[in-house]
Amino acid sequence: MQSEYMKGFLLTALGVIVLSFDALLIRLIEAHSFDLLFWRGLLLSAVVAFWCRMTKPTVPLLSIDPAYVRSALLFAVSAFCFVCAINLTSVANVLVIISAQPLFAALMAQVFLGERSPPITWAAIVVSILAIVWVLLGSWNGLEMTGDLLAVICSLALSAKFVNDRAVNHRDMTPALVLSGLMIAVVCAVVGQPFSLQGSDWPIMLLLCLFVVPVAFILITLGPMRIPAAEVGMLMLLETAAGPFWVWLWLNEPPNSAALQGGSVVILTLLLHGLFRWRVDQRRVKSIDVEE
Repeated sequence: MQSEYMKGFLLTALGVIVLSFDALLIRLIEAHSFDLLFWRGLLLSAVVAFWCRMTKPTVPLLSIDPAYVRSALLFAVSAFCFVCAINLTSVANVLVIISAQPLFAALMAQVFLGERSPPITWAAIVVSILAIVWVLLGSWNGLEMTGDLLAVICSLALSAKFVNDRAVNHRDMTPALVLSGLMIAVVCAVVGQPFSLQGSDWPIMLLLCLFVVPVAFILITLGPMRIPAAEVGMLMLLETAAGPFWVWLWLNEPPNSAALQGGSVVILTLLLHGLFRWRVDQRRVKSIDVEE
């Protein structure tokens, strides 16, 4: 049991660390967001299809049932909003806003699935929303505000996808990423110019789309199967801290004061919430062991 826990912890942590380079690589590619999104969607679809065929050969890759289509569409919306937001506002703002996604998911789960959340979760939701509003107020101008609002939509779309997938948790929704990637590629083939990438952009794009994104999401899918959800949420905070650091180190883009202040509040709130839920889970496990 301990070895499985450690394996899950390391897989999740490694996946989050790999994913933390996502924003930096997007910034390094000097291309329009739609041009990058074409390759991001197409190559993600190809890698996930290959992974599913190797690991789950009997599971169909494409389906038209409502839950599958909703999952694919919501992930596509989140991908569009994430890449566009990264190119319009600071990386710190985007990652701080998206880091509140687990709490938005808890709110949606109560509304749509009837899953009751404890008072501590509602308190964390209120505090995080106030902190995100503070971050938004720090970007109250033109493109930065647009980028921040796209990050909010990204966070809400991801939350809705996870709630949708949880509603059909008897099924593996990983293949929905294949349809999602194809949706992204088709739209961007029409509105973008994917072959306009410059010579130096191609190796970065391939690194991002063939390694960083698929490897990170595969690891983050495998790891949480072995550790509690509360610990997964805490480990995901690594991206919120590390992503802006890589951009600061490489591109000399420091976070603004509102992002630092609001981000600190969100991270602390999520950390305390995760620790509280983890302690509750540990007590529940111990009480079950005693009864047995």
